[in-house]
Amino acid sequence: MTTKTHMAAPKHTLSKLLAAALTLALGSLLAGCGGGGGGSASGPTIDPAQLKGRWVTAAGVAPATTAVVVPDANGAANAWLLAQDASRLVKLVVRSDSSANGKTYALGQGNATGQAVTGQVTTALAASPKTIAFTGLNTGTLTQSDALSTPAVQANVAGNWSATSGGNAQTTQWSLTAAGGLTGSSTTGCTYVGSVAALAGTAAYGVGFSESCADGSKTTFSGIGTLNAAKSGLTVVVTSADESRGAAVFLAK
Repeated sequence: MTTKTHMAAPKHTLSKLLAAALTLALGSLLAGCGGGGGGSASGPTIDPAQLKGRWVTAAGVAPATTAVVVPDANGAANAWLLAQDASRLVKLVVRSDSSANGKTYALGQGNATGQAVTGQVTTALAASPKTIAFTGLNTGTLTQSDALSTPAVQANVAGNWSATSGGNAQTTQWSLTAAGGLTGSSTTGCTYVGSVAALAGTAAYGVGFSESCADGSKTTFSGIGTLNAAKSGLTVVVTSADESRGAAVFLAK
């Protein structure tokens, strides 16, 4: 995922500042899927683990989008699609019947909640390069740019990280230990406690933390993180425990 040194939205907490819901009508997102109603779409049987990797949209698709797909422990896979302009985040659960269901979030619109997406994944994994596509997301065909097969190294994320937002007026700082412990704070009075742990056999990190803010609010987030090639930028995408909120955090050392 493209790494920037600012957060995705201008408010003061991850839950109120970075997390936002998509306000577009689901009918436009789910074109070709029978609108916003109905149950899960299904298709050919697939092995979701075979979708692991980083996938990118073709040139000319707007907004350009990067997807990171990571298998889970239940035989499915989690697909995180982030617009490279940080305007939209989508989290999908891809299952063996080709269904791809989840939530979509319009980052930067701080008072809304995530909206449900019901769709299907189509794959061309025997092609070179491999491609996948998700119905209804207007991203077109995505091409695999990285299989994410090189295991993440825990030591690579240890250290001090920061992200800025609101025209550099607000700063969030995280400190990650060699063992993956996370502590941090923001200039708006929020604190963070959690972990960033290397995922086995995958070039990605599992991220989980609680955010506690001065107004008494407390929100738990979980998701994944990926490093840039220089290992100086860490992109984190997360959703709240109830998946009502989504966020993207762009951290730099």
